[in-house]
Amino acid sequence: MKHVKQILVTVILLSMSLLAYSQDIKSPNVGRVKTQDSVRVSKHSPTAAMLWSIIPGGGQIYNKKYWKVPIVYGLLEGSCYFLTKYASDMVLYRNEFINRRDGHTDLLIPGLISSTDENILAMKQKAQRNMEIAIAATAIVYTLNFIDAMVDAHLYYFDVSDDLSLFWSPMLLSNPINTSPSYGVSVVLSFK
Repeated sequence: MKHVKQILVTVILLSMSLLAYSQDIKSPNVGRVKTQDSVRVSKHSPTAAMLWSIIPGGGQIYNKKYWKVPIVYGLLEGSCYFLTKYASDMVLYRNEFINRRDGHTDLLIPGLISSTDENILAMKQKAQRNMEIAIAATAIVYTLNFIDAMVDAHLYYFDVSDDLSLFWSPMLLSNPINTSPSYGVSVVLSFK
């Protein structure tokens, strides 16, 4: 058995060394290497932001929106808290109902002895419904984490400087056809 392991390791190492080869000296592309500036501008990619968002808050860090990370983790932590709370409540009420049905009076919870079987079943169903809502909330927060990172990455180079301004105001126009006034909105986009 010992020799089989050694042979197997040797074969794996030899096969890996066959895959690792260097560039051929006579390659036609050797003389065509372009020299580039030492400063490289990397493009801000929405795909990279989405991949970073697999880790909650990673896409926001990639987009340099650090203030959003506590919001993402706070929402996820809150939804996961309610998920675990309602899941444990559902299991508690389910076990109480099963113990009552099977006649295990020693396993009953003292605070629920005055409740009827129907009340216990209703509490279990309510906890299950709340748990399912918490699961949906967790999925929504996680999905919004992805969407926010991708939108921020798309708008990373968007110009929001002081040179742009938008002014709107309500407007009252006179109608030449009849005497009734026309209502509208005046929108002015100016570049300073």
